[in-house]
Amino acid sequence: MSGAAAQVRRLLNLVPYLLEHEGAKLTEVAGEFNVSEKQLRKDLETLWMCGLPGGLPDDLMEAHIGEGGTIHLENAEAIVRPLRFSVREAVALLVALRALAQLPGVADRDALLRAIAKLEEAAGERGAQASQRVTVAFEARATVLDRIRQALDDGRRLRLEYFVPSRDQVTERDVDPMRVILSDGHAYLEGWCRRSEAVRMFRLSRIVAIEVLDVAAEVPEAAEPHDLDEGVLRPAADDPLVTLEVTRHARWVAENYPNEGVEELPEGGLRIALRAPDQGRILRLVLRLGADGRIIDPPALADQVRKTAAEALALYGDAEGAA
Repeated sequence: MSGAAAQVRRLLNLVPYLLEHEGAKLTEVAGEFNVSEKQLRKDLETLWMCGLPGGLPDDLMEAHIGEGGTIHLENAEAIVRPLRFSVREAVALLVALRALAQLPGVADRDALLRAIAKLEEAAGERGAQASQRVTVAFEARATVLDRIRQALDDGRRLRLEYFVPSRDQVTERDVDPMRVILSDGHAYLEGWCRRSEAVRMFRLSRIVAIEVLDVAAEVPEAAEPHDLDEGVLRPAADDPLVTLEVTRHARWVAENYPNEGVEELPEGGLRIALRAPDQGRILRLVLRLGADGRIIDPPALADQVRKTAAEALALYGDAEGAA
């Protein structure tokens, strides 16, 4: 794991460590957490922006490096106090844990079920009953989840018929399953695709047919799970190319979406060329940008954006008239 998620995990362990080891030396702590002294200094600077809600001086942590490279942490006592959830927070966490328990490939389902039971007890009758009234339904068919669970449990290869929206076709491929993940409200199968000879992500709702083969799954040792910090969707060289123009107010698109190139436009705008493994995602992006973004190419996707926007405005007008 790398990036922001790795730093958050490190900070959550770093604070209690520093509280327990007051005056620990920078070199020793860096070695303990297997990071460079430069990275540890960045982590300590980040702690100055962390703490209790409010952001007042006494609410935020203060990390100092003293003489001899010793580290001193102040205003961090709140983290050692037991965490208390509101009923709403407990319900949200219970619903998420129950959804996770339904997914294939959970490493220790018994531990997860024990955690749910403990949280239900802590939430009390009101919280437990409220969470049980909320159900999470995955967009994938039950058969798909069952077959993936069987393949992961038995270490078997899967044969998929998979719909690729960017090419509007169904492809057949053999996949050695690795795990199932949830991201942005969708469930994905991650596995070694024998057709692509690479790790690929398959959205469960787009699996048209699935079969568990009588062949052992063989994921290469060099195959690594995706770093989800970079998002689930990874553009491929054969994905359709989309040209997007944005104003200066939407320059952030170039930083947040992997692209093939960026060209400066007058008044601070950008022309961005990017691959679109899921054109629906680009469509939603442009609709969200409104006047700050438009699709130049392909024309069919630009037409689809205009049509969708017109339909949305028509519905809005109908709602206003009804009111």
